[in-house]
Amino acid sequence: MSRSTEIDRFNEKLNLIRDRLNLSRVQLAQAARVDTSVASRWVSGRVHPSDQSIVRLTELVRRQIGHFSRSDWNLTVVDFAMRLGLALPQQPSHTDAPRVPELDESVALYGGLWLLTHSSFTGMRRLFGFLLDLQAEDDRLNFELGDGFGYRARGEVVIDQGKLCLHGSAVMHSHQVWPIYLVLNGVQIYRAVVIDGLLLSWCRDIGRTPAALRTIGWRLTAHAPNVVVARRRFEIAAAFIAAENQAGRLQDHLPGWVSAEIFDMPSSPVHGALRVSAERNLAVEEMTLSLIEPPSGPRRQVLRALSELFAPVLGAV
Repeated sequence: MSRSTEIDRFNEKLNLIRDRLNLSRVQLAQAARVDTSVASRWVSGRVHPSDQSIVRLTELVRRQIGHFSRSDWNLTVVDFAMRLGLALPQQPSHTDAPRVPELDESVALYGGLWLLTHSSFTGMRRLFGFLLDLQAEDDRLNFELGDGFGYRARGEVVIDQGKLCLHGSAVMHSHQVWPIYLVLNGVQIYRAVVIDGLLLSWCRDIGRTPAALRTIGWRLTAHAPNVVVARRRFEIAAAFIAAENQAGRLQDHLPGWVSAEIFDMPSSPVHGALRVSAERNLAVEEMTLSLIEPPSGPRRQVLRALSELFAPVLGAV
């Protein structure tokens, strides 16, 4: 039996490799010839790989990045990121600057793990789910979006007058980098539980046709101050939603009105613009939901259904 290899901050370096090569946990496990559960424990930092696994992982990276070697695993995390051609992680400030009050407020309103639902860019009348994680980093609110199949987007969130504007870059399954923008209705005072709006990008056709989709987000969990826990939670939930997407089951868990809202893209006959009017705004906060919607209300039903669906997965984190 191969002995475990102790590599300083191995899981952080492994996640940098996953980001650089756009690898899901399943793809990582296949490349290293181990079970997915073993790869998951590597990612979480619970176990270290064997010498043989390090050799396979090194060969995997070398196919994409020339002259990568076993000794590169001994680099610091910052130097390791540079070796992979990634942007340097920002170094912590030596001053104990206070948290920005606006950031704390934004985290209270929106921070945490969300399920973002929308239709296919190809025009299929099929509901898809993406995991959206809103986390406080470097005095700002950032987002990460993923489907568990290799699609991964990261960027920054700007909040103004109850609206969320998300802008970032998405790495597709083909390793292409695409822009992504979301403009979402938010809330004003208490913690949001439903947000909705528009997702903007472009299609994967030859002409790269610009496209906008109706999207509705449902809060799954609250903000996790521990970054490691938040990352682990995101990865586990993303793998779960990937299976649901692949099997086409997500639509079955939600009432028909959700699909109808998403598939029937509203437009203004006056302005000729795709828009989510005030009448169709589904964004709601906990306090408002309690005041205006009975236990049998439509949004409450969806939140309960999703809570039951994800409970076995998120309960183990």
